[in-house]
Amino acid sequence: MVTFFLPLLIITWTTLHSTSAFLSTSYVSTTSISSSCRSTCEQNTKLQHQRCQNRQSWSPLFSAASEDHEITTPLVSKMKILGICGGIGSGKSTACQLMVDKLGCVARIDADKLAHCVYEPGSQSLQDIVAEFGNDILQSNDSAEIDRQKLGAIVFSDPKAMSKLERIVWPHVRTKIEERIDEIATEYQSSTPSENEIIIVEAALLLETDWHDMLDGLWVVQASPSVAVKRLMENRGLTEEDAMVRIRAQQKRRSLLSKDEGSECISDELRDEIEKGIVTAVVTNDGTMEELQKTLEKTLCDATAFKKSSCS
Repeated sequence: MVTFFLPLLIITWTTLHSTSAFLSTSYVSTTSISSSCRSTCEQNTKLQHQRCQNRQSWSPLFSAASEDHEITTPLVSKMKILGICGGIGSGKSTACQLMVDKLGCVARIDADKLAHCVYEPGSQSLQDIVAEFGNDILQSNDSAEIDRQKLGAIVFSDPKAMSKLERIVWPHVRTKIEERIDEIATEYQSSTPSENEIIIVEAALLLETDWHDMLDGLWVVQASPSVAVKRLMENRGLTEEDAMVRIRAQQKRRSLLSKDEGSECISDELRDEIEKGIVTAVVTNDGTMEELQKTLEKTLCDATAFKKSSCS
């Protein structure tokens, strides 16, 4: 859903820019979802329980619902799982944080950070990675920890190596996400209801993981290349050349940034994802944070931004 190229699976060379620091540069007053939007959401949730009875696919929020298993937690069953992805410099992390801090979503799961657990010493995934790439990727011969820069140097320069790494790690990351969703849903039952009962899963590679079955919607945050380059230079200290290298690397896979300059331009690949119903909304983020918040608020109230078959 992208070789950044900060992929979902490895946090290397750079750390995701702190959204909180970005948010502090411009205070945005809390804006409530309009009453008309609430009304739409309420109408959409009346049929949730009936639809969820027939849901056959996995969801930790429905306790593996089947013909022989009745839903016993209607409050939690209203919750949507929304995936958000986007290219480097698109501002997807800022968008996710705004949705929780300002627009009343329940929680944000940062899959890139969650992926750190996959590399824990002694884990099965680490053993599989070392078996594939050799002991040279360890910090030292006596170490049980991966040297992310060494591993990154291999996979960023060889698409086949990246594919091998992804095949090893993705299943483990998905399991971590599912477990975290379960935890949030359980905690939510005893908390004050949120304005938007949505758990956000942020991951750079959602389009490529094919985890669409666990999502009630998938949004792509995009920015024009010139805007993305400027953000990478200002926020991450990259040179213009380094920023462009990473942006071009992403566009060799499923392009998540606009192909040309201009807010209305999206790649042919992304257009195909929309037509297939995999991507349910595209959020353009070429402007200010205030403009981004308004766009997100409008998209949250758009029924077409979520799957029609969603149970939530």
